[in-house]
Amino acid sequence: MQQARWTADGIELVDVAAGPLPEGRVRLKVLANGICGTDLHLYRRELPPLEGSVPGHEIVGVPIDGPAGLTESLYAVEPRVWCGECDFCGAGDHHLCPNGTVIGIQDAGGLAEWVDVPRPSLHPVDADVSPLVASLAEPLAVSLRAVHLTRLEADSRVLVLGSGSIGLLAGLLARDRAARVAITARYPQQVEAARRLGLEPLGESEVEAWSGEFGPDVVIETVGGFANTLAEAVQFCRPGGRVVVLGVFVGERTLNALVLMAKEIRLIGSNMYGSTRRGSEFRAAVDLMPRYRAELEPLQTHQFRLSALNDAFKCALDKRSGSIKVTVIPDAAA
Repeated sequence: MQQARWTADGIELVDVAAGPLPEGRVRLKVLANGICGTDLHLYRRELPPLEGSVPGHEIVGVPIDGPAGLTESLYAVEPRVWCGECDFCGAGDHHLCPNGTVIGIQDAGGLAEWVDVPRPSLHPVDADVSPLVASLAEPLAVSLRAVHLTRLEADSRVLVLGSGSIGLLAGLLARDRAARVAITARYPQQVEAARRLGLEPLGESEVEAWSGEFGPDVVIETVGGFANTLAEAVQFCRPGGRVVVLGVFVGERTLNALVLMAKEIRLIGSNMYGSTRRGSEFRAAVDLMPRYRAELEPLQTHQFRLSALNDAFKCALDKRSGSIKVTVIPDAAA
């Protein structure tokens, strides 16, 4: 099979022979794998290199080998793998497990024709949801956790910083829980997507005025990287409000701690997805997909075959291409 691997110079495809299936794992034929912002940071060498590892953690596919009892239906892969033995796992906080790994980071990921994943990582997808839409399950779960942490109320006003796929998905989920949701948008496709989702798109020059008028109770930061959005989130948030950080920042960022203290803002980090009293947030995101299917489909702007992997990354990096979510489909599945 073909499999992507990080190299010293970037990313390449290699041919790999199928070995024996490890015990407790399922071999999936990958049908779609989205390119994530973390993947882009790695592609640009902005995060520590993972030379030799196989990327891809927004995975959907169908089983081709594994334990008895699995149907040949579509499954979304929860990439977080935990030990199940530490105090965090015992408390249900699997996402904080210090011994955990992530498929597509430490474990081989889904930018390949097939991938071996632990049986508990598989979540069956509704039959009415296509593989392309189902590959948004992972970023939807990331966004769902952030919205859970905001503790939104019916009269809440929300500002989302950043309108990549995570920002738009967080805005979509917040829309159904809050009174008003605005989102910063830099590119025409982001403005159009925000309006289609019922959000208020704001240009860079409009954010301060909107925040001054409406005083957001919650600011969800989704930009990360080298941006100054952590400081901006604290600036725009109303006194006594909450800032939830979703963006993957590169290096250290600064903010005005005096403002944070004086405004009594609660600064909350959001790490992938965990559990609530109702169960797995990843499972909840998969269950929401039929409800939001029509709104999720247009976010999938570009698809590339695995053999055009570098073109896919270049498209995802260049927002002038019109891209929001770029997804890789193995040649054998196309």
